[in-house]
Amino acid sequence: MSTPKNMRAQVFSLNHGGAIHTYINDDAIILQIRKTTPSEEDLLQPSFKVAVNLSPQEAMAIATELLLAVSKHLKDSPQSEKS
Repeated sequence: MSTPKNMRAQVFSLNHGGAIHTYINDDAIILQIRKTTPSEEDLLQPSFKVAVNLSPQEAMAIATELLLAVSKHLKDSPQSEKS
């Protein structure tokens, strides 16, 4: 998919395949999740693309939850104890 007109696009590639795409302008915040598996790798593994249009409040709630989750992971990580 090409970037919709007048929207800023950002792609976050995921470690286990797939990606999170964000499309943002003054009127909309769109979050799209994509997961593709080539059929030669696994014929039964599904591929999909889904998008949701988020309100600013929904986007903030998701961002807050992700920040809380990652801060806990970083706090409990053995890496943070070495520093």
